[in-house]
Amino acid sequence: MTAPHIVIVDGSFGGLAAARRLAREPVRITLLDQHNYHLFQPLLYQVATAALSPGDIPAPICHILRSDVAVRVRLDRVTAVDLRER
Repeated sequence: MTAPHIVIVDGSFGGLAAARRLAREPVRITLLDQHNYHLFQPLLYQVATAALSPGDIPAPICHILRSDVAVRVRLDRVTAVDLRER
């Protein structure tokens, strides 16, 4: 029997948390995001005050999920979901 395939749309906090939690289960996971990085927005104010460089905030999604081998990250933009055809 093939492991269930879960597709997560968006690499925000919720998407990353879901991917990391589900990676412990016997499933295949594909995380889709239109960017290859996760932007930690609470630190943007520090960029505005010159306390941090803009390059210090974003982290590559693949790097964040590197230990979760069940997760594949794909750069793409979701425009529709066809529930009938899955």
